[in-house]
Amino acid sequence: MISKNALTLISILILFLTCQKEIEQEDQIEEQQEITYVITDPFYASLNENSSLEDYWNIFVNDAIRSGKPDPGEGRIVSVFYGTEPDFSSGVTPDHAGRAYNICDDGTVSFEIIKSYWEDYSIVQRLYTFYHEAGHARYKYRHPCESFECTSVPEDLPIMWLSVMPSNTPFDEFLKDKENFFKRNWDGVRYFNCN
Repeated sequence: MISKNALTLISILILFLTCQKEIEQEDQIEEQQEITYVITDPFYASLNENSSLEDYWNIFVNDAIRSGKPDPGEGRIVSVFYGTEPDFSSGVTPDHAGRAYNICDDGTVSFEIIKSYWEDYSIVQRLYTFYHEAGHARYKYRHPCESFECTSVPEDLPIMWLSVMPSNTPFDEFLKDKENFFKRNWDGVRYFNCN
């Protein structure tokens, strides 16, 4: 005959195993949801985990053109490349995933994406980072405020606010933000002074 303590122990063990299985199933569902929401616009369907910076540049160029802008690389030397870990002593902070160069040189579009960050990003995070750095390099966009100037976080985070977005940022949010990006329509829009 099984004692009352043994029955209690068996019940607790069964309850634990059932809870553990439910947690594992929830984790699997969350992982599946994270993968399925990423690309909803066929324009971006060619992007995947193995897409190169050149693939992202081509998407950016075509996106600019379909948004009514001229080809952002036409007549310019385009240099988009992977960088290494940020040099924090140069003013790059952990919330920066890249850096633009020669912003005031109208003959170039030059920026780097930090490879170790890029490798860990979802496609949506990559799009935000790429457009952010291209915004500096091609359109002379500045951040709405620098870290020492910011007093609050805006309700909507425009592409030029951060180059590092949370991994759960929905793709539809990017679509809305990139429309504003090309229309130069967000709170705090400002540009580098190249005079």
